[in-house]
Amino acid sequence: MAVNCFRVSQLNELAQDALKSFFGPEVWVVGEIQGLKVHTKSGHIYFDLVEKPSGTTEQYVAKVNCAFFKGSLLTWRRTLQAQGFDRFDLVSGLEIKARARVDLYVKEGRYQLIISEIDPSYTLGAIERKRAQTIESLRNAGLMNTNKGHSIASPPLNIGLITSYASAAYNDFISILKKSGYAFRITLCDTYMQGGRTIREVVRALHTLEKDPAVDTIAIIRGGGARTDLFSFDDLAVCKAIALSSKPVLTGIGHEIDLSVADMVAHTHFVTPTDVAVSLVEKTDAVWMFLEEVQEALGETSLRVLADIQRMVSSLGTNLVHVTKRWIDTAGYRLQTTGHILYRLSMERLSHQRGQLLRLQSALHQCTLGILGDQREQLLALESFFSLMRPSEILKRGYSITLNSLRQPITDTSAVGIQETITTLVHKGKILSSVTGKE
Repeated sequence: MAVNCFRVSQLNELAQDALKSFFGPEVWVVGEIQGLKVHTKSGHIYFDLVEKPSGTTEQYVAKVNCAFFKGSLLTWRRTLQAQGFDRFDLVSGLEIKARARVDLYVKEGRYQLIISEIDPSYTLGAIERKRAQTIESLRNAGLMNTNKGHSIASPPLNIGLITSYASAAYNDFISILKKSGYAFRITLCDTYMQGGRTIREVVRALHTLEKDPAVDTIAIIRGGGARTDLFSFDDLAVCKAIALSSKPVLTGIGHEIDLSVADMVAHTHFVTPTDVAVSLVEKTDAVWMFLEEVQEALGETSLRVLADIQRMVSSLGTNLVHVTKRWIDTAGYRLQTTGHILYRLSMERLSHQRGQLLRLQSALHQCTLGILGDQREQLLALESFFSLMRPSEILKRGYSITLNSLRQPITDTSAVGIQETITTLVHKGKILSSVTGKE
């Protein structure tokens, strides 16, 4: 039996024709996007479409290469806008239903799908199905309100932050805390907040911050985006890690219309990263106001107690003078009327009464000193407490204060100019610097 012999190009072309003949012009294919890449020069998008067994997140049973060329991509996006899908972005990890031509790239002999459109309704439906499954699993496990049972530290100064470093969300959050003037301590976990790595990195960051004894409260923040950007925060692994965290978790994931499941299981959720930072500052403001009220009330109480003691001592002294004078007058009268014997007896009794008066006076003196001593200790304790908040004490803990040429504290780069001399105050001494640039 004769065996056909083909050149490589002929073989690939025949295989290409066979695929077209079998599948027809186009087919619909369902799978999950992985390894999405955008070719910056051409505008084409390339990714793998994978099939995973139900309930898994990492392994796949089949994969096919896909290409979404710029022309088809732009036509598809215009169609989406006409249908009202203004915010629908493709990201790794997203489950899609794609219309495509089954093709074989003759030059490389590579089997691939040429995408012409993606059904947004299917993807949004898949997101909702995953969301519903996550909520059901959390409810069955009794985890929906677990994290809400934790107390937020008062004041909440030690924050574990999960976000992408130098992102708009990060800068907005840090800016609010810096403007407050409070000594917030931030432990940052620089994390991907979009795409296929988000779930794994957010879970890892939560576990890392939970083990850090210096962290009291955890904040997860990111900027706003399309609904498809946020599907990672409906993932069961992320939501369980939030629910089971031993520390309160605050979320500001940046979407106003829908709550993610992560928002539902968090201790408190906010719309934006700025709202999270404002809440932390407000809680610290409340503690500061309470301390100021306590200081004022303690001062007023101390003055009132001292005034009461002074009036009591004055009254006792006046009564003591009257009693003494009365006893002396009585003793003198008796001496004049009873003679020498009565005189001696009166003197003895007077001496006895005088001793009692001296003991009474001594006891009164000790009581007064005790009361004044207690009030002095309370005032000293309050003074020690507030001395910790003095700038000099803050400098001892490693912080610094930077002044411009007008000797004003610098809280914004607009407060200084290029080549201006600035002074940085540290615990021991000061540092003179010249501004060469600003960011």
